[in-house]
Amino acid sequence: MRHITLACAIAGGLGATIATANADPIKTSGGLVSGVTLPGSVEAYKGIPYAKPPVGDLRWRAPEPASPWPGTLAATAFGPICFQPPPLGGHSFFTELFFNPMTPMSEDCLTLNVWTTARAGDRRPVMVWIPGGGFRGGSAAGAIYDGAVLARKGVVLVSFNYRLWKLGFLALHELSQESPHHVSGNYGLLDQIAALRWVKSNIAAFGGNPDNVTIFGQSAGSTSANFLMSSPLAKGLFEHVIGESGGGFAPTKPGSMLGRFTPTLADGEATGAKLMTALKAKTLADMRAKTAEQILAVPSSDRFESGLPVTDGYVLTAPMQDVFGRGQQNDVPLLAGSNSDEGSNFPSFRTLAAFREDARKTLGPFADEFFTLYPAADDAQARRASEHAVRDTRIGWPNFEWAKTQARTGHAKTFYYYFSHHPSAQPNENYVENLGKDLGAYHGAELAYVFGNFVPRRWPWTDADRKLSETMQQYWVNFASNGDPNGPGLPPWPVFDSAKDSVLHIDGAISAGPPPYRQNYAFWDKVAAGWKGPE
Repeated sequence: MRHITLACAIAGGLGATIATANADPIKTSGGLVSGVTLPGSVEAYKGIPYAKPPVGDLRWRAPEPASPWPGTLAATAFGPICFQPPPLGGHSFFTELFFNPMTPMSEDCLTLNVWTTARAGDRRPVMVWIPGGGFRGGSAAGAIYDGAVLARKGVVLVSFNYRLWKLGFLALHELSQESPHHVSGNYGLLDQIAALRWVKSNIAAFGGNPDNVTIFGQSAGSTSANFLMSSPLAKGLFEHVIGESGGGFAPTKPGSMLGRFTPTLADGEATGAKLMTALKAKTLADMRAKTAEQILAVPSSDRFESGLPVTDGYVLTAPMQDVFGRGQQNDVPLLAGSNSDEGSNFPSFRTLAAFREDARKTLGPFADEFFTLYPAADDAQARRASEHAVRDTRIGWPNFEWAKTQARTGHAKTFYYYFSHHPSAQPNENYVENLGKDLGAYHGAELAYVFGNFVPRRWPWTDADRKLSETMQQYWVNFASNGDPNGPGLPPWPVFDSAKDSVLHIDGAISAGPPPYRQNYAFWDKVAAGWKGPE
């Protein structure tokens, strides 16, 4: 029975949808939760705690199960977003889509959200979304991540927050000493594992199948999925993986243009010691007494300092190329891919001189070959070439290596896509620093189509956009259902083989074709194999 008591606007894929009623309470491991019913019989439950607040003595500790609550928890609004610096780009459509500035910020942020049209006993496929943000920002409350449209397609959709930056990934010798596993630094990944364990224990009450869980994410969320696929702690918590524009493959030495270097525990602890010194903290009690604002205000040598997962030997046992190369990953079906203009909404070099100087300094003996693959004769060409280099090095190559290595050493099927459709971004949009230009199929461009949420709503979205979204959603739902995106009425998607025309090219037309940028990726393979660290 549902009681008409609530009307509130909620971002959805078909325009603002209205919650019309309270959804029936559902029993979880923490207690009863009530949500709201949306059009299309979608029930939404938001802000459910999956772990105790990581505050006080629990800051920089592995998450603990949420304490039971009395009565019925009104799960009708997103929980606070995890503490983080202001979003890149300031007040921009980045903020509108991924950050949700209307949601308060707190360290008490370990909550998750569920959208479902199912009932207990239905055993629907479960899709668990891991939001991106470079491991230093973002949240599950972003407007583009609303799960109502996918829930109407027959899955149970879950999203969650996890600790970020120096509150989620600080490694410190003193923290490792107090840990029963003698490690520190991967609290954000441990949060993700705790959320998946909550799903395993509770999702059947929402009509989901705990034995058919797909994790999927974009950017740092995709990289997280790569890490979880490698982690022995996540074994058995999911059956399929979708990685959109992100991977954890990188040279094992710092300083390369490729991927994000995953520090060793010793390197992470040395970096953490600098923060402790800067805060004038003598003990862990001193560190835990500092406010989140004080911790995040300490200047960093780069924006990822104490903000990346650590190869600690416990959560992450080895670099990705070693785990996957030895076939030690959680061997499940993988669907991965990237976009044609990933670098367009990242900072780029503005002059030819700066572009060439950085390449020679960073790449050393590889620089001349780099210039043949990314040619530039003037400032405008240098900016475009540097965008292409970012596309390949930070996003495309790590993502492709993940798929290529899984296809080589795993036994489960791998599928790969290349998304090149241009959303109708308005030329006066400001995404990070790139005001007034065509962003193309930018980093994150596929998300509107995957979730069916056409935001920003002021853009001139078309019927062609909506048709493409329907197709992509069906691929994603098919994959979540049985580990294969193919199905009736869809263009065939071949199993991935890096040596064949086996990539699904997604644009206005959809067809199989060759992997993109083979020559570029072959060059970056050589760089990765021969990288000796900074000069």
